[in-house]
Amino acid sequence: MARILRRWRQLTGGRQTRDSQRRTLVACSAGADSVALAAALSTTPGSCVIAHICHDIRSPDQTHADQTFVESLAQQLGVAFVHKPIHVAAQPGNLEANARSARYKALEELASNNDCPFIATGHHANDQLETLIMHLMRGSGTRAMGAMLPERQLGIQRLIRPMLEITRAEIESMLREHDISWREDETNDDIQFLRNRIRHELVPTMSSIDPQIASHASAWASDLVAMQSLIDMQVNTQLISVAQRSELSWTWDRDALRTQPDLLLGYLPIRFCNHALRNTGADQITRRAIEAWVRSVKSDSTDPSTHQIGPILSKVSARCVSFTAIDHEQRDTGGTS
Repeated sequence: MARILRRWRQLTGGRQTRDSQRRTLVACSAGADSVALAAALSTTPGSCVIAHICHDIRSPDQTHADQTFVESLAQQLGVAFVHKPIHVAAQPGNLEANARSARYKALEELASNNDCPFIATGHHANDQLETLIMHLMRGSGTRAMGAMLPERQLGIQRLIRPMLEITRAEIESMLREHDISWREDETNDDIQFLRNRIRHELVPTMSSIDPQIASHASAWASDLVAMQSLIDMQVNTQLISVAQRSELSWTWDRDALRTQPDLLLGYLPIRFCNHALRNTGADQITRRAIEAWVRSVKSDSTDPSTHQIGPILSKVSARCVSFTAIDHEQRDTGGTS
């Protein structure tokens, strides 16, 4: 608990900030990780609100049981409880991505309504390992290998992850030591989802070879985050700052992009997803699509070309290069060419 609290304070302003100014909305699903986070922050009076997002992915009985459990936990910890339902089961597209996007939007709303400048999630070192493996398997390269950030902006709130350096085994040990129960999500056992298959089939094998693999992955991710922050500075100053930007579209002078290193150009689709699409569809961007786009931008050809890079439509003409969200383009033109 002390490690969680120490990291929470580091991510919410450090020593210059009073605990009363760190009011945090804790996203609690009823699983061990988020229960541990809620239990730790609740030891600082008035520091948090426990929030539960009700999905329609699971059965109504399971959904109700989760909400009841989290509400009871909040009462036991003496912390305010809020909740909000989201409906994603009938939406087209990737179910996991849709659920994640809707969940964060709901958390933003709850945080605003409860005067919480911070939103905390219970992601831990094992989640970091799984994320790195997923990106490796997708061939994303270093552009998407930064894994989960310990903090990032989410609307007007700051999203923080105070447990990225703590393993799942440590979390469950802490809860048992304090006699705190949690619920298991049955959907986590469904190996039709890539992350679950990695968790149940690949990570155990890796852990049998190196029991510290999750901790090593956490340290590796920290190095990657630091490295990417340096690259981001270059991308921001040399590429994003010179773009003509609207809400869902960026445009450049093609000559300005031609002179840039391939590595920096390759970060632009990811950054467009981050800034314009709230990270939606970033997992659809492949290394092959990025490399084909970079070749087109830097070629001597003046013939116009169109590229789909995950959720992005890029048009390359003799003088201009543009990014547009595919959904936005379809609304404007009735489809993509």
